[in-house]
Amino acid sequence: MGSVLQNLKEQTKVKLRENLNQKYITRLLNIIASKPVVLAYANTFSSKSDKYLNVFSLKQIKNAYSAHSPTAYGSLFLPYELFYSLDILPFLPEVIAGYSAGLGLADKTLKKASSNWYSQDLCTFHRSASGAVELDLFPKPTFIICTSLACDAAQKSFYLYAKNYGIEDNFYLLDVPYSHTSESVPYLSKQIKNLSMDICKKLGKKLDINKFKEAIELSNEFREWAIKVNDLRKTLVDYPLNYNGLNFILPFHGLAGSKDGVTLYKEMYKEFSRCLKKQKAENSSTKKTPKRILWLHLKPYYKNEIFQTLEEENCKVVFEEINYVYWDKLDPDRPFYSMAQKMLSHYLRGKIENRIDAILNMAKNYKIDGAILLSHWGCRQSNGGARIIKDSLNQYNIPTLVLDTDCVDQNNSSKGQIKTRIQSFTEILNSK
Repeated sequence: MGSVLQNLKEQTKVKLRENLNQKYITRLLNIIASKPVVLAYANTFSSKSDKYLNVFSLKQIKNAYSAHSPTAYGSLFLPYELFYSLDILPFLPEVIAGYSAGLGLADKTLKKASSNWYSQDLCTFHRSASGAVELDLFPKPTFIICTSLACDAAQKSFYLYAKNYGIEDNFYLLDVPYSHTSESVPYLSKQIKNLSMDICKKLGKKLDINKFKEAIELSNEFREWAIKVNDLRKTLVDYPLNYNGLNFILPFHGLAGSKDGVTLYKEMYKEFSRCLKKQKAENSSTKKTPKRILWLHLKPYYKNEIFQTLEEENCKVVFEEINYVYWDKLDPDRPFYSMAQKMLSHYLRGKIENRIDAILNMAKNYKIDGAILLSHWGCRQSNGGARIIKDSLNQYNIPTLVLDTDCVDQNNSSKGQIKTRIQSFTEILNSK
């Protein structure tokens, strides 16, 4: 049964590549997201965490294409509690660009972006998403919201999306100050409140503060379970089959403030607890302890051998930068202030030392032996600090590999060279 469903998934990918248009995507999502198919689809995954991740991600994407409620494009570092508070469906173009790479669609979207004169040095997440917008593959948004936090490409490409759809008046940019001060919190808080009020006015409804409180409370619950999951990972090495924490970028950001986000991380905690219990029971002095790796930035979302190579060299990614809970508990009675605090607490805001402090904290908590920083093509904010991060970790005797490759465009990546560099790096770790 499993092999039949797996073959069906591969055939679906082929058909999608052959019928790449929004109408077919919508029809396919409606079929796949129907209850009987979802149940069968869920059984193809080897672990509950992987199952819930895919089912909830599929549900969110399908809802955005359904046009039953207003859809809003959102950039990665927004507080998505805002979207659930306003009853607008979130759609994350950057994340979907990663999914498109996994489906083998990136060649077409990137080609379209290039033919429309998008710069070749632009981050390929944004270039691929821009190509998808030009090809009319994404659901038409009612609103587009982005932030200046971390990514300089988002605010530019998202505005072009607004022009493409003729909704410039429904484009919102949250300007996040460089420094986290007593003045910056109310400055950003006011922007979030004004944005919320304007969206409600355009939707012809009153701003419901109780919806904000509900989303903030769910966000706090999500945060608690995420911290519990991360705490288990401080000692967990034997993960569920095929688990990869870098796949959780959508739920970690896009499900904050939703019931699905709480359910996912609650189930992950239960599953990881069982894994840890089994790991302790099977602990053997003859079993060679793997070297513990901290992964910085993202991963290639097309098929690759990076993590298989690490496993073969007895190295394990035990934590990922993107899963770091960087914000304090939010106050439901001060939702706009709380969301501003959350954004200003992000380690990618401001000077490079903020990110370094967070990375060193992760390295200490997870007893890291080495770190891999994926230097993604076109990501200026991350790549610009790569050498400083490497030097900072080296001061604590933590070797760091800066891996130059591309998360979306497999044509901009050398598999052989990457494998050789990883093997050389793991040889250094295993000699310690």
